[in-house]
Amino acid sequence: MAQSDAKSVEGDRDPSCKLDRVIDEYELDRVAENLQEYWTREDERYSLRGLADHVNQAILRTAMEREGLNPLDGEVENTYRLLTDDEVSQGVRTQAHSRLDRGGVDVDAIGGDFVSYQTVNRHLKECLGVERASTERSDSDRIDSGAQRIAALRNRTVAVTENTLDQLGSTGAIALGDPDVYVDITVTCADCGTHATVQELIDEGGCECEPIDEDS
Repeated sequence: MAQSDAKSVEGDRDPSCKLDRVIDEYELDRVAENLQEYWTREDERYSLRGLADHVNQAILRTAMEREGLNPLDGEVENTYRLLTDDEVSQGVRTQAHSRLDRGGVDVDAIGGDFVSYQTVNRHLKECLGVERASTERSDSDRIDSGAQRIAALRNRTVAVTENTLDQLGSTGAIALGDPDVYVDITVTCADCGTHATVQELIDEGGCECEPIDEDS
């Protein structure tokens, strides 16, 4: 772990730091103490997004407990997922929102207090002065390994598709000549709007967003 003049989490909070503010507001000192360890430890490291989720779930738990809801094991994590996961339908999200409202939890207020991974990144680096130790694998190695995994998955998808179509055609379930199967994976960045194939994205070094070394 590399660290330069890191401030203790027990020291003075920075009023300009949103994470410091919510730590004080929701009394999350224990959570704050663990952030540095979770991000820099050798085994089972948290990503910045994982740390943001960890903080936000603690905010939600505190808000629920303050209203006497006493959530069961796993309830906070599931409720947080229902409130924030893009794959959750609007109807289900609304139900979760209403259930908390009936329990006295101001969902809009705690949603405004939820932190992003960028906020966690700034807190760790600017407030605490913490940097992750570099790993032995280079970015080039990781990129090559990732590209190979994607290529293997794409080839597997092509093979399964060809085999399935061949079986359907041979049994007369569908009318089919001699098909050529090609799988092209495209990626769209919700932040900057970049739309490209996954290989183009890898070759170009990513999209137009500023890299912050989230998962290294």
